Amino acid sequence: MSEKTLRIGLLNGLNMTSLGKRDKNIYGIIGSLQELEDLVSEAGKGLGVEVVPFHSNHEGDLVDFIEEHDEIDAWMINPGGLWAFGEPTKLALHQSGKPFVEVHFANIFATGHDSVFTSVATGTVMGFRHFGYLGALVALVEELKAGRDKAA
Repeated sequence: MSEKTLRIGLLNGLNMTSLGKRDKNIYGIIGSLQELEDLVSEAGKGLGVEVVPFHSNHEGDLVDFIEEHDEIDAWMINPGGLWAFGEPTKLALHQSGKPFVEVHFANIFATGHDSVFTSVATGTVMGFRHFGYLGALVALVEELKAGRDKAA
């Protein structure tokens, strides 16, 4: 009997469609949201997990996606512009009972800002541009596998 493939939800919120048009010193060389999603999905395949990407500029769509996808084992989210006021999305992630990592291209704390997601996130990765997504993915997969090993 084979083990179930782990599924990681990759959520990208407001303003993420502007990748490739923003300051390359902060946002790196990623040319588009699709390019970012492809990068993370390919890395997921290499780790033996399925990455399920979803983007919306509308918070209700993000909440609906979380609530409609109970089969997701863990979440990664770059809330984009929701970092300051995304309480409904934060609540949906928290209530899912699944681990989640908040990811930001830039270190928002260095600019004096706090994210509403950080207080309930399993972890936070900031300031590593698109590399932060890869680090968050590896960490989530290892965290899930460690939990799976404990349950066995």
